[in-house]
Amino acid sequence: MLDSISKLVGTLNGPIWGVGMLILIVGSGLYFTIRLGFFQFVHFGDMWKRILDRGDSESGISTFASFCTTMAMRVGTGNVAGVAVAIYAGGPGALFWMILAGMTNSAVCFAECVLASLYKTKIDGEYRGGGPYCAERGLGWKPYGIFLAFVSFIGIGAFMPAAATNTIADGFQNALGIPMIATSIAIAAIIAVVIIGGVKRIGAAASLIVPPMVVIYLIAAIVIVVMNIGQVPAMISTVITSAFGKNALMGGSIGIAIQQGVKRGTFSSASGMGESMPPAAAAETSHPVKQGMANAAGVWLDTVIVCTASGLMILLTDAYNTAGGYTSVRFASELAGVDAGSVYFVQLAASTVMGVVAPTFIAIMLALFSFTCLISYYYEAETAMIYVFEGEGKEGIRKTATWVLRIAMIVLVVVYGVIKASLAWDIADLALGSITWINMVVVLALSPKVIAMYKDYQEQMKAGKDPYYDPDKLSWKGVDTAMWKQINAKRIAADKK
Repeated sequence: MLDSISKLVGTLNGPIWGVGMLILIVGSGLYFTIRLGFFQFVHFGDMWKRILDRGDSESGISTFASFCTTMAMRVGTGNVAGVAVAIYAGGPGALFWMILAGMTNSAVCFAECVLASLYKTKIDGEYRGGGPYCAERGLGWKPYGIFLAFVSFIGIGAFMPAAATNTIADGFQNALGIPMIATSIAIAAIIAVVIIGGVKRIGAAASLIVPPMVVIYLIAAIVIVVMNIGQVPAMISTVITSAFGKNALMGGSIGIAIQQGVKRGTFSSASGMGESMPPAAAAETSHPVKQGMANAAGVWLDTVIVCTASGLMILLTDAYNTAGGYTSVRFASELAGVDAGSVYFVQLAASTVMGVVAPTFIAIMLALFSFTCLISYYYEAETAMIYVFEGEGKEGIRKTATWVLRIAMIVLVVVYGVIKASLAWDIADLALGSITWINMVVVLALSPKVIAMYKDYQEQMKAGKDPYYDPDKLSWKGVDTAMWKQINAKRIAADKK
């Protein structure tokens, strides 16, 4: 049964993650980067400053909480096991393309988060937004919005948790010998407590967990780099030669290296998929571009910094094999037969410096990374589901559907903890790729709005103002102008005096 499912999922992933996806993601990243004047470099400092905006309300969470909720999804399985998968399948050169993809993907993330914030609305007292809302409100594509919502609801709620859950269970089994089913049940129980509290509790949990876990993980990576500093020049040379297909033994063709780098970089940041859009819409912000800036910085932190840290740990310690034929001499016996999607590669790398405590340390780090992914997945799936049942008189339906989603996700978490790691990754990739194709149609179609909002933001910045959005000056059909006037009422009134 599982073998048949694995073959089917693998067959579907072929065309979804083929050349077309590379063109879509890389092309879109370059398009937005150029059209927005390389904003991620020009406004590099401003991006990071926007993360610290803390103005929340009864309707929305702060930009910082939104950032942490988004990072809860981003800094996760893809940053640890995902990097190992990329290096195994695409060689060390995949890390080069992953970093490059992170830089351009930040522009895609910026665009989708600006749109999510611009077209958000208030439902049951909370801000809600995302790809489906942008499709309906921004383009008038209600049927397409419902289709995107259903695909997102099923893909994010039912399929995306596969890799995160499996990786947590795998990590603790490697470190402490705990049965994967036992870990899965424990994860499900903890998740139940968090997601029942809604977006406020999810944002609070993310804000508490994400900052320290990222700092601790990066410190561990820095220590490993310092301990192996003499190997850095050779490692950089290997990464570059492998990136351009000049070292077949290390990873195969340039095409495979690019594909794996972009694929895993996209999985890590979820740029284009729209995963960051619901948390961005939930934030209380005075201008959509501010939220876009904060989320763009998140892609840098996630893909450019944290993924690089994992890659350096693996490559500098030689704790990797590749499908292209390279077999680690240092750890040949330890890595024999290890599943390509296993977190064991990173655990082994850390053990070269930390000793026997390394597997447990990485397992705990990964548990925090992946757990925050899971609670973020729930919120995104819930937002898509609420869109489908939006409207007055449907409060009861929304509450019932919400509970069905909670129960279903908790059950699936238990199931995904005991399947093969490779199947878990393929299932998650299928969801990511499918939703990305559908969501990017909306983002690209609304790109003129992103560019117009960015110009408005720049003009206010040049005038020495703290940018805010005034729908009387710049607006389009579908924007909730009354909501935005309420958000910025004091600023609008002050400028009219």
